[in-house]
Amino acid sequence: MTKYSVSHLAILICFAALPIAGVHAQETPDLKSESTALIAGRDSAQVYERSFFNQFTPQTARDMIDRLPGFTLDGGDNLRGFGGAAGNVLIDGERPSSKTGGIEDALRRIPANQVARIEVIRGSAGSGEAAGQSVVANVIRLTQGAAGSWEVKLERAADGIIYPRGEVTIVRQVSGWKTSTKVNGFWERFPLSGPRTQFDSEGNLRSSQLEDRPSTLTEAFISSEAERAAGGGVLTLTGRFGRSAFLPNTERLGFDGRLPDENPDERFFIDLNSVFYEGEFGADWSRSLGSLWTLKLLSLSSFQTWEQEQLVTTERPVGSLESGSTFTRQQDTFETVFRGSFTKSGSSTLRPEFGAEVAYNSLDSQLSLETRNTDGVNVIDLPAADVLVEELRGEAYSNLIWQAGGGLSMEAGLATEISQITVSGDADSRQSFFFIKPFATAIYDVRKGLQLRLGLRRTVGQLDFSEFAASASAADDRLLAGNPELGPDQTTRASFTVDLRSDKRGALNVELFHEWRDNLIEQVELASGAFGAANAGDGRVWGVTANSSIPLTSVIPGGLLEVEADFRDSSFLDPVSGRKRDISSVSSPTLVAEFRQDLPDKKLAWGVSYRAAIESRFFFADEISFTREGEQWRAFVQSTHLKGWRTTLEARSIGGRNRFRERTFFEPSRAGSLSGSEIINRRRGAFISLTIAGQF
Repeated sequence: MTKYSVSHLAILICFAALPIAGVHAQETPDLKSESTALIAGRDSAQVYERSFFNQFTPQTARDMIDRLPGFTLDGGDNLRGFGGAAGNVLIDGERPSSKTGGIEDALRRIPANQVARIEVIRGSAGSGEAAGQSVVANVIRLTQGAAGSWEVKLERAADGIIYPRGEVTIVRQVSGWKTSTKVNGFWERFPLSGPRTQFDSEGNLRSSQLEDRPSTLTEAFISSEAERAAGGGVLTLTGRFGRSAFLPNTERLGFDGRLPDENPDERFFIDLNSVFYEGEFGADWSRSLGSLWTLKLLSLSSFQTWEQEQLVTTERPVGSLESGSTFTRQQDTFETVFRGSFTKSGSSTLRPEFGAEVAYNSLDSQLSLETRNTDGVNVIDLPAADVLVEELRGEAYSNLIWQAGGGLSMEAGLATEISQITVSGDADSRQSFFFIKPFATAIYDVRKGLQLRLGLRRTVGQLDFSEFAASASAADDRLLAGNPELGPDQTTRASFTVDLRSDKRGALNVELFHEWRDNLIEQVELASGAFGAANAGDGRVWGVTANSSIPLTSVIPGGLLEVEADFRDSSFLDPVSGRKRDISSVSSPTLVAEFRQDLPDKKLAWGVSYRAAIESRFFFADEISFTREGEQWRAFVQSTHLKGWRTTLEARSIGGRNRFRERTFFEPSRAGSLSGSEIINRRRGAFISLTIAGQF
């Protein structure tokens, strides 16, 4: 771990221990004014009181969000800085001061018995906390001294392995601090196996393999929040630290010119060890300045240390070492953000906001590769294998919400950004950027329960700094060069939304959208002749998203049908082939349908869900990779008979789930001719789990 990783780790461990150290709970007054629908300055919020969720026996605020009619949790976009990555959930009218754990982690730190109600705000959420989101859920907490929740889960994989998962959350008043701490961890092992078949350019069988890929994933995290009055305002501290490890072992038995039989010609083995440590510390202070103005200051820092080693061996014939190789990679990332804003709240006709943000990001990456055979060891020199990428960015912004009357309101904003990216080490580069990011949304309440929205927004994407450095994949036999000249992509998004809600849990939200994407990052042949990522041109994405909640109580007591759908298409002029194609990794369709029946009088609930197959393509400079994730069925039975605890028996991937992948190769690149193909057909069996959860 780097020196800054160690220092941040010490801070986070000390901070996370704060709420656990207290033995006796102390009552303190609520530090934040009770949030209402007026956070948006409009009366279009739909309020779901705590009693609404009782029939679902939720354990955390995350469970309650899942049960909101016609609402889908959005953890935030992968945009630059803190302000651009806002999700669609607020807690007491404010966005959680976290990026690595995000909204998901914050919601799991709130036991359900600490939630007073949840407000679903349609249209403008205001105050920049969730600007640009069409539907926002605002979780309002109760004022209480102590609460908690816990969950224990045992899951059985298709090969009979049983693995555990656990989580506990504690809410306490400690020496004037209102604290919540969550500790979670799990260990799981899941099997994945199937055939791989290689063909030549004429479609003739070249070779085949039988692959067995059992994988182990472990994770342990602690996250905490502490809040108290300070300096005439409210100070909130957040911290999160953890370790995760992904350990897949891949064995392939190879057969030359034929399908698998009992006598393999080759054994290929990959031992991959991938471990990362992650930490974050944030401080958020807000204070009322009078006349409905609020000052808010934020400091947020995070780090991640990632260590990866791939050991590859080839035996030909089986039992006789022919060759081997070792890939080692270490990446250290760091980000720190300082942000300040002045916001006017309340129900006035005009509500402005002004703010600024300064951020620093860095990536330190080292990659080494050596090969072994009967002649000895050979060290491979990779371009941009050892690089340091640094970005310094500043942004100033202003937002304005206008309540025009007659059911019409407008939200508009403008942000200007200036940044500089420096690359040093094996590659040298210095680039400066300037972006203007406007947005505008018109909202019209046609009548109670029916709202129309029209929006236009310009955003700047967050660069993946790992693409500045070289990378390697033993599983796909692929080496990619780093590119020090990468710049962020930009998107202009136009959308039209219809939101329809009833008083009986019915909801329908449909959005039509069109995106113009500039400076897309795609895989191409670089000027050096190596393959890697580059800003490859402009493209478009369009489609429709919808989610609905349909009560079936008139037909089936306690019955509910929920459907989420996302259909999209894209277009991009490929600089490698010179032809139009889809944008890499634009998946479609996404379709999930769930039926559930809640019978509170019998302390019972059950349900079944279906997830349709998802197809996507990724375009490398010399390869097209097509992936189809097969359909998936899930069923559950839930009871609260046992001491009031929520006990859930669940089956996932019923009947198994296929993962089909077809790789098509070209020589020397996709501008050339077809050189061969590979079909990979993996299958994952069913998972059965038993979960017991409760509150205290």
